[in-house]
Amino acid sequence: MLKQIRHYFAYAFLSLSAIGCSQSDTVAVTGIVTLNGQPAGDAEVIFNPLPNKPGRIATGHTDSAGHFSIETAKPNDGAAPGDYVVTVGEYYPPGKAPPFPSGGGQLPSRFPPKYGDPSQSPLNANVERGKKNDFQFEITK
Repeated sequence: MLKQIRHYFAYAFLSLSAIGCSQSDTVAVTGIVTLNGQPAGDAEVIFNPLPNKPGRIATGHTDSAGHFSIETAKPNDGAAPGDYVVTVGEYYPPGKAPPFPSGGGQLPSRFPPKYGDPSQSPLNANVERGKKNDFQFEITK
């Protein structure tokens, strides 16, 4: 019986070790967003897979210096390799969004509307495995 238990634990350990060695389907993605040459803090950055291409949306938000890191399923896990259209908009921390305008509509944004629309955004990123995926996005009004 003890031999069977040892065998079971050895098998479980080897199985978990093999899982830990498997290659992740995401890679680290970082970058900086500037608006008219200045760091754009509190901006939401979204990597949108190209239409008709496999992929998942990955998001992040900038700190006060404009730096961001992207995540797909868990904090800082990055994005799957592939081509993306990048959109940028306002980021409001949980519980800190301003009230919506009376009569409906969208919250005001310091970013031109085209940067928040995947069909119009001029920002692109190619995420590659084995490369440093550090992007700089300059937004101008």
